[in-house]
Amino acid sequence: MLGWFAWRMTEPCQTDERGFTLMELMTVVVIIGILAAIAIPNYIGQQDKAIDAAAMAQLRTAATSQQLYYVEQNAYAGTATELKAYGFRQGEQEVTVMAADTSSYCMEAAGGGGATFRITQDTGRPLAGGC
Repeated sequence: MLGWFAWRMTEPCQTDERGFTLMELMTVVVIIGILAAIAIPNYIGQQDKAIDAAAMAQLRTAATSQQLYYVEQNAYAGTATELKAYGFRQGEQEVTVMAADTSSYCMEAAGGGGATFRITQDTGRPLAGGC
């Protein structure tokens, strides 16, 4: 293999050949296309996983704030804005309080690829699906 590269470097000097052949250029284009076809779906999948993780983290933080709110108010907050005083800040994956009363709450956040996650006072952790 190295012999071909050595020949490729010395041969043009002896025959006044300059540049690459069409076949060599087409081979490079095909290789780049194959690599792109493999890499792009993997990259998009990783982005969706990162967005899912961010949505679940936001829900956990909101659930902690809901518990703090409940201790002081003896009811769960009806909006995410009410949780601001209890340490919750909206991130890029917005949390929405879908239902809340004196005994329960359900909050959800959008994940990547159209997924939705929810958390309730009973689950204690984010689960796939809406409220």
